[in-house]
Amino acid sequence: MAKRQPLTRPLAIGDVLLGLMKPLDWEDLAQRSRIRQVWEAVVPPELLPQTRLLELRRRELWVEVSAAAWGQEVQFLGPGILAALERALGPGVIRNLRIRVGQGVKELKEEQD
Repeated sequence: MAKRQPLTRPLAIGDVLLGLMKPLDWEDLAQRSRIRQVWEAVVPPELLPQTRLLELRRRELWVEVSAAAWGQEVQFLGPGILAALERALGPGVIRNLRIRVGQGVKELKEEQD
């Protein structure tokens, strides 16, 4: 294995990150941030701790909930959530909410406490 050449000067963390991430990665991060902002603005405060945004796949936003009852609440609020996401992101970016019941939300909340 070849030895790495020593750096002539320290690099700024921003320069390192720019070298690691492609422009599309930055766009994806910005979109995730907008999705989270809309989610937190639209979803009632008592529901937020019971949910976790997982991923955006095939124009579906996957959400994990701590119990089936919370999943029903998210489904009930779904049309309003989707309308707010469409206003923020543009038409057709997210077409559906997919809900999954999982333990990860509870474990995440316990770690934060």
